Amino acid sequence: MIPPAEGKPLRRWGRRQLKTWRRSLYPLGVDLARAMASGLGDRGYRRWAQWLGAVAFLVLTKERRRAMEHLRLALGRELPPQRLKEIALCSFQSLAMSGIECLRMEKLGAQRLLGLIQVDGWEHVEEARRKGKGGIFVTGHLGNWELCAVYVALRGLPMNVVARRIYVEELDRRLVSMRSAMGVRTLYRDQSMRVMLRCLERNEFLGILPDQDVRRIGGIFVEFFGRPAHTPVGPALLALASGAPLLLARDVRVGTRHHIMVDPPVYADRSAPRQEEVRRLVSLYTRRLEEFVRENPGHWVWMHRRWRTR
Repeated sequence: MIPPAEGKPLRRWGRRQLKTWRRSLYPLGVDLARAMASGLGDRGYRRWAQWLGAVAFLVLTKERRRAMEHLRLALGRELPPQRLKEIALCSFQSLAMSGIECLRMEKLGAQRLLGLIQVDGWEHVEEARRKGKGGIFVTGHLGNWELCAVYVALRGLPMNVVARRIYVEELDRRLVSMRSAMGVRTLYRDQSMRVMLRCLERNEFLGILPDQDVRRIGGIFVEFFGRPAHTPVGPALLALASGAPLLLARDVRVGTRHHIMVDPPVYADRSAPRQEEVRRLVSLYTRRLEEFVRENPGHWVWMHRRWRTR
């Protein structure tokens, strides 16, 4: 490609080329990380992930500033500045840890993975399965959220996750392949809701993470840490349309092990006015997700622009 002659078009062209070149390196970076993660033991990969997270915290200045600003707005009245900085660092390290853990999943195998996970509330999942309408797992970007879906699949239940497409096509393909190898099917947010309803009609489970401000997705404003946050209504609409329960869950990392907790099922009141019930359900799961974050604030993605939409 021949670049523009001069001025702003040239600078824009240069930025686009740099972004394209940088994105082309992402798959190579993933391959290197996978090779290193596979050669490390449990303690070794944890130390490496903590180091990667700390480096990201120092280097990614825009994301670090955003995380600190969000923490000040959400918890600044409750915690001192030094504690907020510690939480922000832990957030980057937790995200790095989750990425490395995902790269190690296939090598560890089903039995080893199951041995690393403790679950409370599994009886609620079995109850939903017995009722024959499937279930809608609602969780946030907490701990290793991918592991929640993997655990359900490894226990022999049909599991689907609703996810966004990653802008780097090769990375998206690899993530979908990783989930598939663990028995998890990927559905995309831009697919028809009818596809998701068919899963529930087949008594399958869906996993949805409605703790992000996502443009082009239906949502309403409800309070999250005392501020109006644009929140996806998808789980509420699916529960109303199908009669399937909402199963609020979270993963808490404990050293190299994981503790997954599932709340009792929440059912939609299908006789209530539709808009009122949607608001009730969205407020309920957003309030509960805030409680999850408060329990383990260093496990959440504070660098995400949660309050972007006004």
